[in-house]
Amino acid sequence: MLETAGDVAQRFRLRVPTGTTGLDRPIRWTHISELADPTPWLRGGEMLLTLGLELDDPDELAAYAERLARAGIAALGFGIGVRHPAVPPALVAGAGAHGLAVLEIPRGVSFQDITFHVNADLLHTGAAEARLIAEGVSSMTMVARSAGTQGIVATLAARIDSWAVLMDRHGNVHAAVGAARVHIDDARAAALGQRSRIRHPGLTVYGVGDPVRPRAHLVVAPRPDRITLTRELAQHAALLLDLALNPLSGGDTWGLARADAVDALMSGDPALVSRVSARWNLLAGNVAVALLRSRSRAVPLEDNALEWCADLDLPPLVSSESSLVTVLLPEDELGRWTARVAEAVEREGVPARCGIGTAQPLPSCLLSRRQAEQALAVAVADARPVVEFAGLPTQRLILQHLDPAARGALTTPLLPLLENDSTRVLLRSLRVFLSENSSWEAASSQLGIHRHTLRQRMTRVEELTGLSMSVTEDRVIAWLALQALQLGDAP
Repeated sequence: MLETAGDVAQRFRLRVPTGTTGLDRPIRWTHISELADPTPWLRGGEMLLTLGLELDDPDELAAYAERLARAGIAALGFGIGVRHPAVPPALVAGAGAHGLAVLEIPRGVSFQDITFHVNADLLHTGAAEARLIAEGVSSMTMVARSAGTQGIVATLAARIDSWAVLMDRHGNVHAAVGAARVHIDDARAAALGQRSRIRHPGLTVYGVGDPVRPRAHLVVAPRPDRITLTRELAQHAALLLDLALNPLSGGDTWGLARADAVDALMSGDPALVSRVSARWNLLAGNVAVALLRSRSRAVPLEDNALEWCADLDLPPLVSSESSLVTVLLPEDELGRWTARVAEAVEREGVPARCGIGTAQPLPSCLLSRRQAEQALAVAVADARPVVEFAGLPTQRLILQHLDPAARGALTTPLLPLLENDSTRVLLRSLRVFLSENSSWEAASSQLGIHRHTLRQRMTRVEELTGLSMSVTEDRVIAWLALQALQLGDAP
């Protein structure tokens, strides 16, 4: 524990003309100066020792006390008997007004004695604090293996002799140790940046996971004499909590493993599908494909999808490619998944659109992906959080049950486009433009191109197809042709 101003006064039997004000402040070092303004050489937390050789005028003494208080020193030791017979009243009044303790040092007590003893104790305290930090990190690491997040938070609170709260990014409490309801309310306000009065000042918030978009917040209330210890242990606790909340988050390797598993399960190779499904605990039942697209290019959805899988206790079969996130879902979990995504969009503000195909046997889940693409297009066009392909009876009746010749007839308007668009750039631009309800701004943002470039492409589409994108009937013809074309490509 760091020495306080009160400890120094008691050890050297010093008079304290400012009373009990500021005596509990911890001292981090000592400094001697006779400058009228030593603040440029102070870092805060020092005990400053002076004889006041440059100080005489009452106004100067009051201003001197205010400068020191603003610099954050722990206490002022004022030597008497050389320049001043006693601590000047103006200095006492000025220091007391700013909560700064003044210790009167008589001629029989040398500054060197105070400096030697206090700084020696501080060095010893620093070594002890380093030992406490090492022991605390070791304890939290050991308990993390058996007790998870609750054990980490409990150990941290015990080591810093204070309370600690762990909550998710929405303010829901994961673990709270030593914290009453008022502490939790203050922790939530501090973590989420809410505009409410925090009754416990000095709270410190540590992000768990991604520093830009943390998956959780660790809030602690450091004691004044354990600030360094609290900071070091809380930072280590945040790292351990990140692993405890998502033990499989292994960076790029984990992402590649998930992507490879999703690709293998949709490969259609029965032997490969069987091996991979066994490893991912998908031994029985059908699987549906969900596709997600973010309405904001600045908000990737892969982390959200992984978080939702964790919330629902689902296998994290999630992969991301370009602007699409693919998720494989067990058939009996579609209802819970739909509700979770809808809640995230409508209540949590996640800018997502989701399309879900029908559940299929694993070797045939590529068909579910095709259906999910069509459902996602409807979700984007209609501004709906989630659309299931099974809930699109009109499209299924009109397109899925048409014979190949009838579907081919629907695609006729796009044949000139297909013949002159070998890279499919125009076809994709048309699909996105119509999916975004003919919004130039949204479609160009989704495609990552300038609005003028999109207008040039749409002009070329109109020239090739004879359809006008400003005419509702022509847009409907183009949309049906796109859907028929896509459905015709499905196995």
